[in-house]
Amino acid sequence: MIAQDLYKETLLEHYRHPKNRCDGPIQDADAVERGANPRCGDEIEIGIFLQDENIRHVQFRGRGCAICIASASMLTEAVAGLSVAGTRILCEQMHDWFGDIEPAAGALLPNGLQALAAVRQHPARQKCVLLSWEALADAIDKAGRE
Repeated sequence: MIAQDLYKETLLEHYRHPKNRCDGPIQDADAVERGANPRCGDEIEIGIFLQDENIRHVQFRGRGCAICIASASMLTEAVAGLSVAGTRILCEQMHDWFGDIEPAAGALLPNGLQALAAVRQHPARQKCVLLSWEALADAIDKAGRE
């Protein structure tokens, strides 16, 4: 199986069986922020649970396309245990990868997020990847103000 097929299968697995998805309201989080893409109907809430200066746990809830849900699921696993500062950097890296900035030559997505690289070829779907990451960055900012 080639890498692109493995990436697609990983994305579908996270869509079918999302990690850290909450069916009801996200409760007892240090901050919860929402992201929405009215063009396609994706809606995501990200809740962060902090311990000192680290992300102890992340939950999400919402509805969206396969890429949106897969990205949110992968996000929850990628940032658990990271420092808040490290998580901010990762959010910026994701924005660079899927925004308008061309990543540096040879730059790779961190472990656990490589499957999202398959979406980079589809500019119309990049917002689907970034929605949860933008909500995470907003939640970090909100937690820092409280």
